[in-house]
Amino acid sequence: MKIKRTAALIMAFAMVLTAASCSGRKETASDKDTAKETTTETAAETTAADPSENASDEASEDEIPANMFGTTADINDFIKTTDINPPLWKVTDPESGNSLYLLGTMHIVPEAAKDYPEELMDIYKNCEAIAVEYDTVSLMSDAAAFTKFQQGFIYNDGSKITDHISEETYKKLTDYFESMGGYNAMLDQYNTGFFINQLNSIMLLRLENLQTSGTDEYFIGLAKNDNKEVINIETLDTQIGALSAYSDELADYVLSDCLDDMDNIDEYAEDISDIYEAWAKGSGDILFDSDMDVDDIPEDLKDDYAEYKKTMLNDRNKEMADKASELLKEGKNCLFMVGALHYSEDVGVDNLLEGMGYKVEKIA
Repeated sequence: MKIKRTAALIMAFAMVLTAASCSGRKETASDKDTAKETTTETAAETTAADPSENASDEASEDEIPANMFGTTADINDFIKTTDINPPLWKVTDPESGNSLYLLGTMHIVPEAAKDYPEELMDIYKNCEAIAVEYDTVSLMSDAAAFTKFQQGFIYNDGSKITDHISEETYKKLTDYFESMGGYNAMLDQYNTGFFINQLNSIMLLRLENLQTSGTDEYFIGLAKNDNKEVINIETLDTQIGALSAYSDELADYVLSDCLDDMDNIDEYAEDISDIYEAWAKGSGDILFDSDMDVDDIPEDLKDDYAEYKKTMLNDRNKEMADKASELLKEGKNCLFMVGALHYSEDVGVDNLLEGMGYKVEKIA
C-alpha cells in the first residue's frame, strides 16, 4: 500500500470538504442517463475552480465519453457488509449530568447504504441540534463562502505550483489533465492541496454506486427539514488549512504517487471498502495510517508526514474535543458527528474527552 492510503485517500474520510468539489453530482457514474451531464459538470470543477475558465470548453459535450476519467469499478463488488451500525458514544459530564452523543461518520457511502440503526435515529429525533465538521450543504448555496473556499487554494504570495513541485511531477500532472481534454495555465496559481484533492475526487467519480453525500449531509438534510440547529465544529479556514497541510516535498511525492496509481481503481475501491466495512461494523479505532503505510514513505519525508498528520488529525481532534466540551458545558442536547478517523488512537476525540474528565461510553 502506498501513501495514497495515508494522504489522498485519507481526505475522503477525514475531511468533509473533500466531496464539495464533486458534490454537484447527484447521481452515480453508473447512471447512463446522466453520465454525460455528470462528467461534463465534474470536468469543470476538476480542471478549473473558476467555471468561467473551464479548460475543457474546447471539447463539445458530444465528444465527452460516458466516463471521461478512465475505467470504473463497482463499489458493490468490494463491500460485503449490508447493515450499518456506525460507532456511537455517549459522553456525560459527571458534575452537571449534561450529555451528548458522538457519532463517527463516513463522508462517502455506497448508494445501498440507506438505513441507519433505530437507536441512532431515536437519538437524532430527541436532540435539539446536530454538530458537524462543516455544513457543506449551506456552503454549496453560499456564493461568498464557496468563493472563499476556492480562493483558499490559491497561493497568496504570488508563487505558482511550478515553484513548489519538481518539473517532473508538474509534467506528469499537466500531462494527466491534458489527457482529459486540456490543462489551463491559470490553474498554476492553485496549490498542491487543490490538485491532490482533485485527483482523489476523480478516483471517487470512477466508483460506480458510490454517493459523495455521506452521513454528514444525510443528517444535515434531516436537521434543516426538522428546523434543528446545525452547528459548525470547525471553521472554513481550518478545513482549507488541513487540505493544504503538505510541505512542498511531501506534496511532490504524494502527487507523483497518486498520478502513478490513477489506473489502480480496483485497489482504490478495495481500500475504501475496507474502511467502510470497519465503520459499518461499529469500529471506533479506524487507523489514520498503518505501519506498512508509514514504512513506504521515504525516510527524508517522515518528519514532513508527521507534521502533516498533526495538522490533519491531531490538532483538529483537540479542537473538536474542545468544542464538544463547550457544548456539554452549555447543556446543549446535541448529536456531535465527525469523520470516523477522528476517533482513532489515543488522540481520538472520545479519548481526549475522557482525559478531560468526562464519562465516555461506547454504545454501538
